[in-house]
This record gives sequence, C-alpha cells and structure tokens, in this order.
Amino acid sequence: MIKHLCSLLFLMIPTVYSSAAVGDFFADISHAYLPGQVTEIIAGDTILPIVEVDAHTPLPLGTAIIISELSPAGLTMGQGDMLAEKLAEKGWNVIISPFEQPLHNDAQATSQVESENPPEQSDNVLTMDPDIHPRSNQLTQHLDFDDTKNKLGMQLNALNNYLQERQGYRLIIAQGMLAASFLSLATTQPSLHPDTFVAISPFWPDSTINDLVVDNIAQSDFPVLDLAVGNYSNWASSTAAQRRVSAKNALKMHYRQVEISGTPLVFSIKPDQESAYIHTLTNTTIGWTRHLGW
Repeated sequence: MIKHLCSLLFLMIPTVYSSAAVGDFFADISHAYLPGQVTEIIAGDTILPIVEVDAHTPLPLGTAIIISELSPAGLTMGQGDMLAEKLAEKGWNVIISPFEQPLHNDAQATSQVESENPPEQSDNVLTMDPDIHPRSNQLTQHLDFDDTKNKLGMQLNALNNYLQERQGYRLIIAQGMLAASFLSLATTQPSLHPDTFVAISPFWPDSTINDLVVDNIAQSDFPVLDLAVGNYSNWASSTAAQRRVSAKNALKMHYRQVEISGTPLVFSIKPDQESAYIHTLTNTTIGWTRHLGW
C-alpha cells in the first residue's frame, strides 16, 4: 500500500510543479515565518529565500545546508524545519534552502495549454503530441536532469558566496532526485564539495542516469553518508546494494550506508509529535559526523 502511495505521489509531481504552484510556494515561504526569519540571496537573476537556524551551543561545529523542495519526493519544508531544529541542538548552524524543480519545456507548454484551454480541449491538444509515447515514463517528460543540475549549481554557488566568511565544517543534506543531482554536479564542480554529504535515497527516474549514482558516490572526493530509506523509491532501492559494493571496491575511505526502515511520507498536524523519520535521520547524521571526528 505504501509503495503504491509513493508511486502515486511521484506521478503527481508534474501537476504540483506547475509554474503557478511553485510561484505561490516561494511567496508563501516569506509569509510562513516571522519577519526577519527569512533571508534573501541572489542566484543569477533570481532572488531566493533561505531560512537560518542558529546553533543552540556557544561553539558551532559549522553550517549544515538542507536542500528542501515542494514535492514529497524530497525533504519538504516541514521536514526541513524539524531537522534544522534537531541539528541546531547538536551544535550546527543550519540553512534551509528551498529548491524550485525546473520544468521541462514540454511540461511548461502543457501548463500553458491547460491554462488557456478548457479541460476537454486541453485533453485533445495533449493527445495529439506525437513525441510522447503512451507507455513512456510520465515523470521524466516533465523533469530535466541537466536543467536541475544547472539550477542547483547556481543555487549552491550563491550559498557558498553567502557563507564564505563562516567558520567550521560544511554539511549538505539532500534527498531523492536532488541528492542524485548534487552527486553528478559535484563531479564537475569541485568548488561545491562539502566536508561531507548526506545522500538520502538518491535516485533519478531514468535508468541511465540512475545508474550513474553508483559511480558518482564511489568516485566522490568527500565523505558520503548514504541513507537507504525503505518504502521510499524503487529507483533508489534498485541501486542500494550496488552503491555499497562499488564504494567498497573503490576503496572509498569515508563512506557509510545505513538502512532506515519505515517511510518519510508521514504527516502530522501536531508540532509536538516528533517525526520518527527525522529523529532517526538526525541521530544517524550526528553519529556519522562524530565518526569523522567532529
């Protein structure tokens, strides 16, 4: 049942990622927090909001960057808030950086068609597209790997500029497609390498790109904590064993894979009910940083 729910949510991503919805999402970020809690940084010609949480200890270990997104395919803003508070308690300054997943040109055209035509007419227009095979992957029609990497690189470079005077270690946490995108991005942009990266079930819904995750982890020049979350994504689960074996064969010194049972797709309207997923994620991450000697 949970696997069917995850698959359904992933298929809903193109609908959620309409340009209007994303625009409302970023506007809502500024209204969801008290004045002064949201800081704006410039990435290219785009102004991006970030949320900062200061460490609860007098001597911070460094800065942890949590890359959140709109879809449950990655870390949501709510999960990012909970994780940030937990890491701050352990001595980390934390930045929550929301990421806007770029739409493929075909998806943008689809959104425009749907907004300009009634539902019946939109269906007729969409069915006449000869480039879309009826049994093709619906998700990859709307998401572009190269566009995602380029945009993520621009955002992380902007964060590096913003944090250039900060002392301490640099930790980056990403989940799902953004974790896979970062691992690929890091192969060509050494300036983005963190002191460690927490990859939560990295995947991309394309077999060729998904297979690259294995080599990108094994050949990475920075420590990697590889969290394999059960009941999350068949794409991520399909490479979990390969990721572990490949890193071992490549003699990657600082690599650890941890299997996390359960599912991150658990919601509660009660803020005092701590998410078991976030609790496990925090403890595993802190255990990893202490293993590194921090």
